[in-house]
Amino acid sequence: MEKPPSQRRILISFLLVLCLGVGGCRLFRFLEVKGQLGDFSENFSVSDHDGLRLSFKNPVLLAEDIKWLMVYSPPVKTPIAVDTELWTYHFVKKYPGRMSESGNFDLAMGMKLCRGKLCEIVFPERFTKYINKEVLGKVMGSVGGAEVEKLAKTSTAAVKSLEPKEIPNFSEVIEILGHPYAKLNEDGGVLVYKYRLREKTPEGKYIVFKLLLSFNEKTDKLKKLVLPLRSVRLAMNFEPDVARK
Repeated sequence: MEKPPSQRRILISFLLVLCLGVGGCRLFRFLEVKGQLGDFSENFSVSDHDGLRLSFKNPVLLAEDIKWLMVYSPPVKTPIAVDTELWTYHFVKKYPGRMSESGNFDLAMGMKLCRGKLCEIVFPERFTKYINKEVLGKVMGSVGGAEVEKLAKTSTAAVKSLEPKEIPNFSEVIEILGHPYAKLNEDGGVLVYKYRLREKTPEGKYIVFKLLLSFNEKTDKLKKLVLPLRSVRLAMNFEPDVARK
C-alpha cells in the first residue's frame, strides 16, 4: 500500500536528518562539488607551477570520501603543515604480457587534504607536457554541466570551450601514457589503459582502474574519454560538433 504524500515527506525528511546527523551524505557532497564546477572561477583555481594543480576554494569532500573513491586507500602520506597532508596514490601501468615499451609510464596522483577535506588535486607530472592550466580549467569547468543518466549510471560532460589545437591527438596521448593495454574496434577504435594501485588490499589483491580513449579517424584528435569509477561511468566528449549540439 502506497504511503500518503504527507507520510512520504516525513520519511524523506527523517532520512535527510539521519543522513546529515551521521556526518553528511557522500552523494550530497559529490553533487555539491559538481554544482561548484558549474561556477568554476568562484570555487576553483588552477596552476601549472610545480605541477598541474586544481585547488578547491570551498572544500567539501572529506578524507573518507577519497578513501571510498579509491576503493582501497593506503596512500603515501606526507605531512605539509599541522593540519595539512598530501596523499599520493601510485598507479602502476598494466600490460597484457611482459612490459613491451621502454620508459616508466606509471602515474602518481596527489590529493592534498586541509583540515580533513580535499583542498587540492596534483595531477601526474607527465600531463604538463600537453595540458596547461587553461586547458585543465576548461575541462573541469565542463563537468559542472555534465548530464547524468541515473539508470545507466553515466555522467557525460561536453567539453565545449577547447580550441582544436588544445585537444590532444593520438601521438601526444601515446607520448604521455605509452602504448595501451588493448585496442577495441568500437567507434573507430578505442584505446584501453589499465592501472593498479601499487599496494595490495588486505586480501592480497590489487585494485584495478581502467581508462578508455577514442579518437576521430580524420583529425586524429581525442574524441571521447571514459573513466569507469566505482559503479559510475564518467565520460567526456571532446569533439566540437558533438559538444555544441
